Amino acid sequence: MNTKTRLVALGAAAGLLLTAAPLAAHADDDVVRTGDYTLPAGRTIDGDLTVRGGNLVVNGTVTGNVVQIGAGSVRIGASGDVDGNFRETGPGDVRIVGDVDGNATEEGDGTIRVDDRGEVDGSLTEKGAGQVRIGGTVDGTVSESGADGIVIGPRAEIDDNVIERDAGNVVIYRGADIDGDVSESGSGSVFRR
Repeated sequence: MNTKTRLVALGAAAGLLLTAAPLAAHADDDVVRTGDYTLPAGRTIDGDLTVRGGNLVVNGTVTGNVVQIGAGSVRIGASGDVDGNFRETGPGDVRIVGDVDGNATEEGDGTIRVDDRGEVDGSLTEKGAGQVRIGGTVDGTVSESGADGIVIGPRAEIDDNVIERDAGNVVIYRGADIDGDVSESGSGSVFRR
């Protein structure tokens, strides 16, 4: 093979690689795992993260949605950042110390808790048998429709409504900042402490 033919072949191969590289970079953006999974601080998943039947710890960044299916607890750590929505569908507790830019939903049995430094930029919903505990910030509505209630700590900030739809009570500690209405449409009560 002469030099000119080699250069043409090399150029064609390089062109194919450059064309295929962007496709390969986006082929595995979504991550699906079974069992316990930890996303370390400093790591990014460019897409959605789904974990089935295990505990999930997010200390890094997920640019899409996060879904935990089946039994297992979830912790969004202090350095954790979920750019999309978060949803937990099985039995297990949820603790948000970091940031969820979308909505946070707990559909199974378990407590969903936003710690003092935690932030949910959308709404927070608990649909199963479990309590809601807010110590940090929720920019949307906080709602609980199971048998347990809502506890709003003294440093909590909620930019919309607080809604309890079942037998649970709403307990609001002095110092909490709620911009919307507080309602209990079930058999529970609203207590201010």
